[in-house]
Amino acid sequence: MNRYVVSLTIIAFSIIHLSWGAKGHRTVAFIAEKHLSPKAKAAVTACLQGEAIENAATWPDENRTNENAQWHFINLPLGLNYEKFVTYVKGQNGTIYTAYLDAKATLANNNASAAQKHDALRFVIHLVGDAHQPMHVSRKEDKGGNTIQVRFNGEGTNLHSLWDSRLISYEGLTEAQMADHYDNASKRQVAKWQNDDIMQWLWESYQLSSHIYKKTASGQEISKDYYKKNIKIIHKRIAQAGIRLAGELNKIFN
Repeated sequence: MNRYVVSLTIIAFSIIHLSWGAKGHRTVAFIAEKHLSPKAKAAVTACLQGEAIENAATWPDENRTNENAQWHFINLPLGLNYEKFVTYVKGQNGTIYTAYLDAKATLANNNASAAQKHDALRFVIHLVGDAHQPMHVSRKEDKGGNTIQVRFNGEGTNLHSLWDSRLISYEGLTEAQMADHYDNASKRQVAKWQNDDIMQWLWESYQLSSHIYKKTASGQEISKDYYKKNIKIIHKRIAQAGIRLAGELNKIFN
């Protein structure tokens, strides 16, 4: 009975904290692949041991455990300024912030095994995507928007699901089309985004989730106007994630 309860708890937790959905994560990987240097691309291919980068991007969601389930997000109170935000983020353990730094450290560790580096790379690829999903840097009390029920396109959903997959699915593009359509940053934007670190990525998501909370009420019927305004934010966040992921991998493997 205890094993059964634990299994149900893990499954429920995994459902609650999924991010972008497979489609969004795979698109982040496709965009990143286009911005990798030849050396980094070869190193990524070798480290993944034949696994496609888009499949590596979804592996951490498909292989959640009680230990790593909390690595995909961070809970914070609303209303923090940047200085208090940084202090709060650095003061928590077992979050997306610490998990990402640990995964990068494993990739840089010459004593880490090939299997350890393989998993670490999977998490680096995945967690960059997670860091750019606004509802993964949000409030604990509503489980990142999971308990805020809304309706969209004639169906019931919740605020987290709306942002990780429903708005993306409504757009009706394939992953390849999304990668082509979203990846339109100028060279200046690419250079700027790749100069930012994970704290900046998380701060941007925190600001966005704070705005989303203000603009989305429990029970709200999500309008087409809401979709049109916010799908543009999703375009930018996925593009930023892909471009920044490439920047991180270029630094690691060059």
